[in-house]
Amino acid sequence: MINSQLVKRISSLPPLPQTVTELEKAFADPNVDVKTVAGIVQKDPMVVADLLKLLNSAFYGLRKEISSVEQAVALLGMKSVKDLVINLSLRNMLRTDLSPYAIDSETFAKVSEFQSLFAQKYMRAVNPAKVERIRLLALLQEIGKIVIADELIREEEAALFKAELEAGWDLREIERNYIGATTAEVSAAMLRHWEFDERIADLIQWADQPNQADGDTREEAWVLRLANEAVSVREPLGPKCQKRAKVLAAKAGLPEESLEETLAELAERWSA
Repeated sequence: MINSQLVKRISSLPPLPQTVTELEKAFADPNVDVKTVAGIVQKDPMVVADLLKLLNSAFYGLRKEISSVEQAVALLGMKSVKDLVINLSLRNMLRTDLSPYAIDSETFAKVSEFQSLFAQKYMRAVNPAKVERIRLLALLQEIGKIVIADELIREEEAALFKAELEAGWDLREIERNYIGATTAEVSAAMLRHWEFDERIADLIQWADQPNQADGDTREEAWVLRLANEAVSVREPLGPKCQKRAKVLAAKAGLPEESLEETLAELAERWSA
């Protein structure tokens, strides 16, 4: 159970950025168009700058430079841009020191992006019909670390937490020992606070124990868990992380050859 101090911290989080709420409202209309989506995003210069920087980075490897939001929406699609903007908006709102996890903000963003990329690529082998939905889930599943890190620093426990992490202890157990919950549980609580779709929060929370997810969502819970293990903040796409992901995939009865291919491709891209 999340400790009372962290519950208070989550309940005092600022409301969702206007960009996010306007996008959610716009997408409630089945006839939403590129111009509307681009117009909403363009109101937030920081998000626009971060979005264009991301899309023009080696991560996407696009042949043509993206210079406008409309161009980004036309190229990637409205839903893809919406998911990226939600993630960027929340990260900008919650900027904090992630040193308890022995990681900086730039690498943390890269971890989230690679978890999402892993989830999309691997879900194509597991269940292609769920590829689009898994993208945002994977982008948001680590957001709880921002609040946890902030709380550890406030309580002057960051150094001890980091020492146990670097000693190789199980990350979920360390989090439970210090704040009474895992990243997945805190991320889910944050999303419920912001009144995201309950299904999104549930799926992220179930990633800790995918077998407990109901039949319709178990595949997504497992893919989120594998993304979290393979692209861990501790050793993203390193040999130990890849091994853990393979063991879990075999346990879940998920495609192993596709997993090997996905891991090999992303490990090469991570190091590029």
